[in-house]
Amino acid sequence: MSVLSFLFTALRGGRTHPGSAKEVSLAAALTSGLYEVSQAMSAPGGDLQRSLDLITSAAAAILRMERCVLLLPEPGVEHLVVRSMAGIPRGRQFEKYRQEMYRMIVQPVLASGEGLIVSEGRPGTDRAMLRLMRRLDVRGLLAAPVKSPTAAIGLMAAATPLDGRELQDGDLKLLSVLANFAAVALENAALVGHLDKKARKLTAIFEIGKALNEQSDPAVLFQLIVDRATELMGASSGSIIRLDPDEGTLFIEAERGLGPEVKNTLRLKVGEGITGWVAKEGEPLLVPDVRKESRYVQANPAVRSEMAAPVKWGSEVMGVINLDHYEVGAFGEEDLELLMAFANAAAVALRNANALCGWPRKKE
Repeated sequence: MSVLSFLFTALRGGRTHPGSAKEVSLAAALTSGLYEVSQAMSAPGGDLQRSLDLITSAAAAILRMERCVLLLPEPGVEHLVVRSMAGIPRGRQFEKYRQEMYRMIVQPVLASGEGLIVSEGRPGTDRAMLRLMRRLDVRGLLAAPVKSPTAAIGLMAAATPLDGRELQDGDLKLLSVLANFAAVALENAALVGHLDKKARKLTAIFEIGKALNEQSDPAVLFQLIVDRATELMGASSGSIIRLDPDEGTLFIEAERGLGPEVKNTLRLKVGEGITGWVAKEGEPLLVPDVRKESRYVQANPAVRSEMAAPVKWGSEVMGVINLDHYEVGAFGEEDLELLMAFANAAAVALRNANALCGWPRKKE
């Protein structure tokens, strides 16, 4: 059976006759919905929101439902958030019963990885669920998981058939197919983003390597390194911090996003704070949430995540490169590995400067 035949069969439910006005209407809805899906899957990888909006709109059209919503995770937010919506909004009602919906619909779907149908005429439908649907003025609901390769990560839901029909297994299968399209769009966007980041990483490392060969002023090199590291990883601020071995203190040599006042006044002892710990231990450190890290010393109350890598020549620690972000969990292990590459470049710059012109100089 072709995809189009399957869709016709699922939507007809044996209740219309070939050539009827209703079937012509179904064909129009299918054509429109399938066109939107094709547009979504051919959209540029960087235009994820457009893809998700098209898929959600297609789900409402193909299933002939009053509304459809796509819920996905967002960094730093405990519950799933609405990423896309199509059809007739019922915002206030849904906000009022958000916790019940999450407990009775979202959590079971995510835990089981299976979809569900809520319909008055469906045998075995939970009565508490039906009461919730009546409060929401919903006459029938479908929910299907959006799955990553390892788990259910989100949910696509559609509510209230426009033709008043009782929802069937075929409707849930269609919604599950469309939820899979949303999952593929997410994976494609992640892949494109990953490849783009790798390309920008190689460009940045090439630029820094070229500067190490052509530029003799260490201040220019340090600023270039911290600028590229901050830009590449989307950090809120960044700094290269040098160690004064005689005094056992750390001070900022170059910064991005901190400002001259912080640069000129901030002093840390070796072992103090995340930066001081990295300088003392000579090991990189990734902190997803600084509020849960006892070693963190607050310099900016807006900072939520931080990572730092030692600037080392052999076993000698000469400083630290540090990045901050205003979001929880903004950096991953791959980001930390990249930061270590920038730290190695900073070590070469510092070593060359010391050999050529007596750097590092002591901070006044």
